[in-house]
Amino acid sequence: MAYAARREGEERGAVLIEAALATPVFFLMLFAVIELGLLSLSELTTTNASRAGARSASVFDARRNADFEILSTVENALGSLRLNELEYVVVYRVDQIGDDMNPLCHTQPVSLSADPARPCNRYLPADLALDYYQADGVTETSHFGCGPGAVDRHWCPADRQTSLTGDLDLVGVHVQTTHHYMMGFIGQTQDLSDSTVVQVEPVDG
Repeated sequence: MAYAARREGEERGAVLIEAALATPVFFLMLFAVIELGLLSLSELTTTNASRAGARSASVFDARRNADFEILSTVENALGSLRLNELEYVVVYRVDQIGDDMNPLCHTQPVSLSADPARPCNRYLPADLALDYYQADGVTETSHFGCGPGAVDRHWCPADRQTSLTGDLDLVGVHVQTTHHYMMGFIGQTQDLSDSTVVQVEPVDG
């Protein structure tokens, strides 16, 4: 009887030890799955924002408010991704599908006069909060519209080639975000980016 009680006690002790060893591993795997799931969501959201912005760039072609509409579309597409995870958005030109964005555009805008083949407008998160019209809904602000201090002046949307008689411009939208890990055991942050290039829709005449 005493032997059986002692054996039962030893088994309970072994179970407790096994549980103590297995529990941290289980939670580590659980947290890793959660972290990777959130990272995957951020990656998909970044890609979706880039593609949505590019579709907007195609539709709004050479209209003066094109970049404003692109940024609005990107902001809406970011959805669950907090805006403070957005690093920057670049609207850029390339010669053909598959070409890379001008590397300077990762750090600064490039004017059409400086590089006619690969100009770009680079936007920071604060630019997404800028208004296109004043309170009356008619008067344009100085934020957009290619004025001297406008954020879209470097590659003015009105300069984009949409005529059927010439080569249509290829416009790319690059979205750069930073994913912040919750737990920190995988890492602290992960840079994410996606670029999508489309041809602007032609405008006859």
